Amino acid sequence: MLLLAVAGAQIAEAGSSDAVGKIDADLAEMLGGAGEERIPVIVMLKGTEALDIDGFDVKYSYQLIPGLAGEASSTTIREMAESDRVSAIYFDDPAKISAPVEDIASAPDNALVYDNSSVDGQDNDSDGPSDGYISPARIIKADKLWEMGIDGRGINVAVIDSGIDKNHPDLIGKVIAEKNFLANEITADDLLGHGTMIAGIIAGSGASSGGRYVGIAPGASLINVKVIDQNGDGRVSDIIAGIEWAIYNGADVLSLSLGGINLGETNPPITMAADNAADQGVVVCVAAGNRNSTENENQLSGASSSQLRGSPVELSQTEESSGKDVYFLFVPIVFALPPGLIDSPGDGVNVITLGSTDAAGHMASFSGSGPTRDDRIKPDVVAPGMDIISTVPAGLEGPEYVDTYYARESGTSLSTPIAAGLAALLLQERSNLTPAGIKGAMTRGAAKLNNTHGVAYEAYYQGTGLLDALHSYQLLEELGDGMSGVVPDLWKPGRWAYLPSGEGVYVGLDTGADRPQKKIYALAPGDRDWNTRFVFFSNRERDGISLSAQGEIADWVSLQALPEHISSNGQHVFAASIQVPEDTDPGDYSGSLDITDSDKTVLEIPVSLTVAEPLSISLGKGGNSGSLTGNQWDYYYLDLPVGSRGIEVRLDWNSESDSIDADRNDSNSTAFSSINASSTDLGSSLDLFLISPTSEYYAGGPEGSSKRVAIESPPSGRWLVAVYSENASVNASYTLQVEQEMIEPTPKRWHIDSANPGTNASIEILLENRGLAMENLSYAAVIENESLVEYEGRVGLKQIWNQTVNVTDETIRLSAELATIEGSRYSEVALVFEDPDGMASEEHADLGSGYLGPVEVSNPQAGRWAINVYGYNVPETGQPFRLTVKQYKEEPWSWISISGPDRLEAGSNQTLRASLALPQNPAQHQLQGYLKIWANNSSIQIPVSISLAGSGLVGLSSEKVLDEDEDGKHDQLVLGFGVNVTIPGNFRLNGVVNDCLGNRIDVIDQSQRLDEDGDIHVNVSGTDIWRAAKCGPIRIENLVLYDNTGNYLDRYEEDIRIDRDPKEFQAPPAYISGFVNQTTMEVIAVGVNLSVTKPGTYRIDGFILDDSGKEIGYEKVEERLNPGNHTLSLEFSPSDFIILEEVSRVRLVDLVLTSDGEVLENRDLAWTSEEMDPLAFRAVPGSGEAMASQESVVPAGSDSNLPFPAAEGAVLRRENGTVVIS
Repeated sequence: MLLLAVAGAQIAEAGSSDAVGKIDADLAEMLGGAGEERIPVIVMLKGTEALDIDGFDVKYSYQLIPGLAGEASSTTIREMAESDRVSAIYFDDPAKISAPVEDIASAPDNALVYDNSSVDGQDNDSDGPSDGYISPARIIKADKLWEMGIDGRGINVAVIDSGIDKNHPDLIGKVIAEKNFLANEITADDLLGHGTMIAGIIAGSGASSGGRYVGIAPGASLINVKVIDQNGDGRVSDIIAGIEWAIYNGADVLSLSLGGINLGETNPPITMAADNAADQGVVVCVAAGNRNSTENENQLSGASSSQLRGSPVELSQTEESSGKDVYFLFVPIVFALPPGLIDSPGDGVNVITLGSTDAAGHMASFSGSGPTRDDRIKPDVVAPGMDIISTVPAGLEGPEYVDTYYARESGTSLSTPIAAGLAALLLQERSNLTPAGIKGAMTRGAAKLNNTHGVAYEAYYQGTGLLDALHSYQLLEELGDGMSGVVPDLWKPGRWAYLPSGEGVYVGLDTGADRPQKKIYALAPGDRDWNTRFVFFSNRERDGISLSAQGEIADWVSLQALPEHISSNGQHVFAASIQVPEDTDPGDYSGSLDITDSDKTVLEIPVSLTVAEPLSISLGKGGNSGSLTGNQWDYYYLDLPVGSRGIEVRLDWNSESDSIDADRNDSNSTAFSSINASSTDLGSSLDLFLISPTSEYYAGGPEGSSKRVAIESPPSGRWLVAVYSENASVNASYTLQVEQEMIEPTPKRWHIDSANPGTNASIEILLENRGLAMENLSYAAVIENESLVEYEGRVGLKQIWNQTVNVTDETIRLSAELATIEGSRYSEVALVFEDPDGMASEEHADLGSGYLGPVEVSNPQAGRWAINVYGYNVPETGQPFRLTVKQYKEEPWSWISISGPDRLEAGSNQTLRASLALPQNPAQHQLQGYLKIWANNSSIQIPVSISLAGSGLVGLSSEKVLDEDEDGKHDQLVLGFGVNVTIPGNFRLNGVVNDCLGNRIDVIDQSQRLDEDGDIHVNVSGTDIWRAAKCGPIRIENLVLYDNTGNYLDRYEEDIRIDRDPKEFQAPPAYISGFVNQTTMEVIAVGVNLSVTKPGTYRIDGFILDDSGKEIGYEKVEERLNPGNHTLSLEFSPSDFIILEEVSRVRLVDLVLTSDGEVLENRDLAWTSEEMDPLAFRAVPGSGEAMASQESVVPAGSDSNLPFPAAEGAVLRRENGTVVIS
């Protein structure tokens, strides 16, 4: 490709102030420790003029999006970000097929059986085979279009996937063009099986099955675009290139069954590419992803390491684990994530995003759901995706074959080509349809699906419903080129439902149906449902578009208007919000959002809203009653003032078929748990849900024919209370009772600052009871005491180190922190708490490198807890670490005496009195505790904090240098920092040592015991100063003093300068100054440049790895060297590299420079080659392996004399944030 050059100097001169903000967060996280390792990136540009910069190896220069793909070092990436020509830089993310769901694939006698009872108002009169399998074509009624002669003939569908087996009997003659975008596979054929399966669903002839397994559009032609390798892996850059190539080479429709790209986030480059392809007139069908339930929890994702903090932990066993538990850390799926569960590019505005239905005609458990991060509804439509049988190449290992030519799989991957095939049918019938017109026909023709309770799924699961080819065709006959559509096609305002803080971020209520309900569809007066976003799309140009709200809710709605002019194939996002007036009566309200064109109605979006009924509380009590049946809801609201200490809501019911024992109403159980499965033993079962003002929900725990929710310290504001009849067969009468506890203390906390040992203090606190009468009040002062245990250990690769700790009933908090010691800075370990029952939960785990935690458990279960450290990505020799475990217990605070009233009547107030006597020699500088008040099985806490007039930093008290070998160079810089001591003990001093430019020389972390005023001494290595400092003076910054428990004591604010020239300090005897590639056709060789200042014997050790991390060589070299510059060559046999038979770069890692056993320097990642082709190496005599001859074919773009193919074929085998431990 021709690249218009821009002077590289422009980058240095641009100096954009938002350079850091241009680098995507995931990429920025990598840059900190990447050194000069080359990282695959996608660079988005402003305008159309291209960019050229030294150090950036361009792989693709796109036309479809304003961007480039290639590789650059972290330094070059930061330089590019400074350019005004660059708008953003992204990591070239790993991508995967939208992975089939292996754990639900059925046996042949349990294949897809379509149950049309779940389709709202739709019958399926297709007669399936006797064994019950009904093809997707019959389910969506594509066969009805075949009967009209519509089979997709003349339409080209591009399969952007793992390739196509064009010699499959069902696909012979179908593939009219193909291109392979992978550097690590030389053929466009399908070595995985996935792409061929997609192709068969689109256009398979069914020849090998006697017409049984026919594609949706058997007359369509296929374009094979290979971007996924035989392992199911790919890169975003290749996918974008594949999309671009397809649309410029005759594709009418694209099928993209890809996933694992930035789970929960958007990926602008690939999303922009897919949207732009649709803008250019190509229909783009994309998988929503398999993300929605724990049945799919082992699927890989594309989240960054930072996103994994607090991810759930599951236990599994592998052959490698030798019977031990191996931890799978993964990004939480729907029941553990907030909105944003649609893979890119399925989150695009212009694409058609597909979810999946299961064998019963319900939503498949794995089907990805919305909304997107910007609150749009996705998927757009759904199609069969469970136990789909389609074409595969013969003889592969992965597929679940049903015979030689066909296999069965499940996933949204299999739903996507169904839509692509339907698009081909509709385009054959009406070739002037735009992608917006096709989308309109599909979404308006779709049939709503019902859940297992017979209630329509939310749009976040099914979009507008299940594809119906016949209905879409009929609508096109009626509307022609005037086709338009909108997603969502109806609006029910309400509040989101999230688990309360500390219990995950679960989205959705368990109502007993097969999918959790994501919102409560009611609002209280004063409530607002913010910015529901819609997408309107039109096949033809429109010049008089307007948007308005009609009906009862018209005055409550605020609209973001659509543009008056919409071009042909236009797709536009608009938003609506609704606020219920404060004086609104409870009940059901309706209306519509009307889209008109020159005063003619184009579409009406029905709006329905339920306004909740008030629950009044007087002197701490309130309630209501009602009756429900079927799947009915009743909604109430109550206002909780600031300072509510507790609320209890109880639901009791009696159905027509039951007789409920009255004693059940006297149950005083205090257990609280959410309901995971509904009881259907009785004629009716009711559920109770509370939704806080911040949308956290609480579910009622079961007590016979009762449900109860008790919440301590509930947030103030307007709460929703929902009563739900869970598919009840008979009428149930219920009573709802609310009790509120509220003691309002004034003041709300007791803080004593700069207290001197041996002094006294006292306080009076007014207690006002705004709730129920409280009696038998008791009081205590409580302090948290900490016990600490430290462990040191080493964990091997894929191994587990564990330690057990005994937790008693008195423990209120358990905490663990881990710090890796030495080893590689790229090491990643997992720190996981396992409770006495052997369970690990999402909030009790952490994964990363360096420092992990603190991982904390509040109110841990008594018993033996296991603390597991798992070596996910560590050196073969293991990763040493230090583990700190703390237990916190409540103990009486003997320094404080407290007294107060025995009883507080409702509406009354009385005084609590507390006094403090500080001892002469307290052990800590800062103390935390609280005053505790008990009553009626509940308690409130008034925080108490004491800061003693404490120790402080004086500043730099001494400075000297040491010349240990008397050679005139400083070996050590010794600094003393003065401390004024109030309480004797151990102190820790933290800070940083920088040069005049802010370059870091060393980190100060020095502990020392001081019984009186004195100095904390810090030694800084002269060699470190010589190596890291560019100029003097040396500066001491961020100097902070802590006590022995980590409490902050003091910060030294003044500037500390050490007027020394870094070159006065001792240079190392030798240091690594660079690298040179000395590889030939016989040997992989890396020259390590050494600068030697003292004569001696020096040794270099190092390993080389391929891109996948596999070790392919270890070498060492040792020589006697005199002062000067030298090059020591590490020469590695290429035999192990040749055996791999994969083009790869070679990385020199764990490079260690030693002299007489002393480590002078080590580098985790020292050097990386260009890509090398194993076939370009000559046979190694005596290797015993079959090597490539000199006549081996070298890929185009390679130098036939060296094993380096063209740089544009680079693939970095790094799964950014994809964390699967196996």
